[in-house]
Amino acid sequence: MPAARPLPMEPTPIPAVFPVTVQSEDGRGIVFEEPPERIVAFDSAVVEMLFAMGEGHRVIATHDFVSYPPEAADIARVGNAFDMNIEATVELEPDLVYMFFDRFNEDLERAGLKVLYIPTLSDDFAKVADNIRLWGRIVGNPNDAEMVALEFEAKLDHIREVMEPIGAGPTVFQDVGSYWTPGSGTLIQEVFDLLRLENIAADIEGYAQISPEVIVEKDPHIIITSDPDTLLAEPALADVWAVRNQAFYTPGSDALSIPGPRFIDGVDELAQWVYPGLFR
Repeated sequence: MPAARPLPMEPTPIPAVFPVTVQSEDGRGIVFEEPPERIVAFDSAVVEMLFAMGEGHRVIATHDFVSYPPEAADIARVGNAFDMNIEATVELEPDLVYMFFDRFNEDLERAGLKVLYIPTLSDDFAKVADNIRLWGRIVGNPNDAEMVALEFEAKLDHIREVMEPIGAGPTVFQDVGSYWTPGSGTLIQEVFDLLRLENIAADIEGYAQISPEVIVEKDPHIIITSDPDTLLAEPALADVWAVRNQAFYTPGSDALSIPGPRFIDGVDELAQWVYPGLFR
């Protein structure tokens, strides 16, 4: 069994340097002359990154679906993907609004707010570490950001090392609700590839809804779901291997749905469940 992963070493001190220029998705360079003190972070991953590096006090508002860390429960909510309260956002007097989509960006800028738009990470989850470092530069705390990034990378390297000699693993189906499932071109597919899991929906691009008949035909060995009872109660799935053997993996958190510092912990948790003899 491979040795337990080492903790990252204390990095060489990294000075905070300003100005910092960050490329927005629309091609503009957003310049920071100093660290933003009042951030509306309309993205779960960025909220988690800032708290992980000890900068959560800068987040003054976010969207309705942020649930981690627990301290985030006290942060104001100013909307969701379909409805953002621009007036409430302006009243909070932020010096930065970070958006992972562009639906409200023009309205925010017309209101005189500074907006940084970078889409949520959708491929190559190893880039989470780069995003952590980016936010460390933005808020003037590259040292603590580097420690969080190094820990993420150390955990990923350990999983890669353990999985290197492993060939094909079991087949898997993930039900995110009503038979919607991730296919190719998703972060979850990359997790499946890393863990040698054969996704029965790999021929699908992005997310799609499949039928029980397809699940029966593909006959997965593992089903990832937050609601096993619903699948157990479906007569059409009774003969599926994973259902017969109740081989259901229920994630202990939403870590695998948010490309932030906890994402690699979600990968590690799944790896331990699939390969208990390899991971400890």
